[in-house]
Amino acid sequence: MNGLLIALLFQSSLLLPPRTAVENPSVVSPVPRKLLKDYDKLWNSFVAARNDARLAKDLDKLLKKQKTFDPGWMILAYLALYGGNDAAARDHFTQAFNANPRNRIALYYLAELAYARGDFAVAATYYSQLQGIDSGHPDVETKRQRAFLLAIDNLLIAAVRAEGGNRLAEAEDYYRQALKLAPNEPAIHSRMVDLLLKQDKKAEAEAERKIVENLMPRPPIADTSRASGDVKDDDLEDLGRWGSEIGLFHQIRDAETLSREQFAVLTLRYFPQVTELRKSPQILTDIQDSPARSEIQIVVNTGLMDALPNREFEPSAPLERGDLAKAFARLARLLSVPENSPSPKTPEDVAPTSTLYGDIQLVLGYGILGLEDSGSFNISGEVSGRQAVQSADRLLRTFQQAQR
Repeated sequence: MNGLLIALLFQSSLLLPPRTAVENPSVVSPVPRKLLKDYDKLWNSFVAARNDARLAKDLDKLLKKQKTFDPGWMILAYLALYGGNDAAARDHFTQAFNANPRNRIALYYLAELAYARGDFAVAATYYSQLQGIDSGHPDVETKRQRAFLLAIDNLLIAAVRAEGGNRLAEAEDYYRQALKLAPNEPAIHSRMVDLLLKQDKKAEAEAERKIVENLMPRPPIADTSRASGDVKDDDLEDLGRWGSEIGLFHQIRDAETLSREQFAVLTLRYFPQVTELRKSPQILTDIQDSPARSEIQIVVNTGLMDALPNREFEPSAPLERGDLAKAFARLARLLSVPENSPSPKTPEDVAPTSTLYGDIQLVLGYGILGLEDSGSFNISGEVSGRQAVQSADRLLRTFQQAQR
C-alpha cells in the first residue's frame, strides 16, 4: 500500500480540483435543445461559484419537472461534494447513474466516494462497471484491484476476529461475503472448512473441502513421485497454505538469494495473523511497482521490517541474515511465543552491545537460524529461499506447539 493509498484510506472526503477543472456532465449526457440555454446558465453558475444556495433551488425546480435529467443531478451532486456533504453527493450521483447507466462521471465519483469511506467491496464493483463503459483509463483497473484486495482483507480480518471471539455464525457470514468476491480462492474455502467443522456442520465442511481439492493445481505428470500419489505431508501443507499461488512458493523456495519483497510474502503466508496486529501506517516511496506492495506495507506497518531513512524499502534488494533475525524475533514477541533457553553459542561477530544481539540470541534459541562453521552469525550475509522457508517453518511449529 503506497503513500497515496494511505492518504485515501484516512481522508474523510475526496480531494477536489478547482471547479473550472471539473468535467461538464454534458460530455456524457447530451442536453436536449429545449433545455440547453437553461443548463448552460446553471453550469456557468456552478463553475463561477457565485451563489450556490440559489443554484441549488433552481436545480430543484428543474428536476421536479425533469426527473431523469442526469446532468442536473450531476450539478447538484457537485454542489454537495464541494459543500463537504458526501452523503448527499452520493445520493445525487446515484440518481444521475440510475437515469443514465452509462454516465461514467457519476460512476467514477460513486467509486471514489465508496473507496474514501472504506466500503471497498462497493468501490470495486463501481470501478469494474466503469471499466465496462470506459476502458481507456488503466488507472481504473489499478484502483479496482486495490479496492478488491482491501475488501477481501477487511472481511478476512473481521472473520478471524469473530472466530477468535467464538462468534462463529458471524465469522461464517464474513467468510461467505469474501467468497462472493473471490469464489475461486482456495485459502478462503479452507478456512471455511475449519470453521464449519467447529460448528459441527460436517456435510457443509465436506462440500467446501471438495471445492478446495478442485481448485488446487494438478501436479505435473513429469513429477513421477507426485503423479504416483507419493506426496509428502510438507507438500500438502504447502498446497494448503499457498493454494493457486503454489508456483510463487516454489519460486521463493528455490531462490538462491531471497529478496526483501519475497520475504514479506513468505512471512504473511506462514503467519496470516500478522494482518491483525496493530499497525502504524508508514509511507514508502519505492514499492508501487512491486507485486508484493501489499505484503511489504503490512510488514513495515506492523514493525516486522524497517524502511530505510529515505522512506524506501528496496523490494528487490537481497534479504540479509540480520533482517531475518530481527523480523522473526519481533514476530515471536508480538505473537507471545515462549522463549527457549538462550543459545549456548555466542556469535563471535555480534557483541552484546549490538542492537541485534537480543534478536539473534532469540532466533538461535528457537533454532530458526544457526551459526556458520566459523562461529560467526554473519549479519550481512544473504539468505536463500530454502533457508527462509525452513526458518519460517520452525518458528511456526514453535508457535503452534505453544498454542496446544
